[in-house]
Amino acid sequence: MKVARTVLREPGAGNSPWATRRHLKGGEVKNILVYSFTFFTLLLSSCALPVPNSQRIDDKPMYGQPEIPRPGYMQKIDEVFINEAISGFGGDRNEASIAWAAVAEDFFRKGNLHYAMRRYNQAWLLDPENYLAYWGFGQVALARDEFDSSIKYLEKAKKLINDTYQEPALLSDTGSAYLYKAMSISVENSVEREKYFALAYENFEKSTKLDPNYPHSWKRWGYALYDEGKYLDAWEKINKAQSLGEQVSEKFLSHLSSKMPNPKK
Repeated sequence: MKVARTVLREPGAGNSPWATRRHLKGGEVKNILVYSFTFFTLLLSSCALPVPNSQRIDDKPMYGQPEIPRPGYMQKIDEVFINEAISGFGGDRNEASIAWAAVAEDFFRKGNLHYAMRRYNQAWLLDPENYLAYWGFGQVALARDEFDSSIKYLEKAKKLINDTYQEPALLSDTGSAYLYKAMSISVENSVEREKYFALAYENFEKSTKLDPNYPHSWKRWGYALYDEGKYLDAWEKINKAQSLGEQVSEKFLSHLSSKMPNPKK
């Protein structure tokens, strides 16, 4: 049984994997598009017929590996892509991977999950230790309501991240994935449901401890508390987020106010 969710996902609320992202120079973007075109031309030339997005192997994280072995001819195409891609970044696979992840992020922000996943896969192919690729896998999975998959990849990203500035945002996104998982569980299964709420709170708390001035975590924490019916605590987090300049939708504030007036007013 799926439980209806509230207004956690707000249009333009910043469901992006990054608090800030690397800005690419025009030339870098052009190079990426050229290399992507080369890659897909090689890929399509090896396929007899096009397939729906949902069946495309590049629409699955890590091209479906390890469950789906990578065929030899695809591995050769991968090698061509990698060599072409890194040539635009001085042979640096990590730098190329970061750039491809940035392009994926741009598609993700525009709501094009298929293209985002394909670029995140290329970022992973270039550098399997790039936490940004796994973060992206987790975000796309979350947007598709694939909660277990999202949690798996976000937890992997948490193990690999080496950027203390971005870590609070990653923890916030991981908390949101656990929250969605909790909300998908029937209220009759209270033990399992509460377990995932607790994991969501744990990630939000870690995020706000790492950076108390990152408002998005306070807001998402407030959403989670609202969903569990803890309205006083929800107001505390929402008021904190707003004090830091975070925008909270009037729709959500109206929902929360209908349950309990803002104690600060």
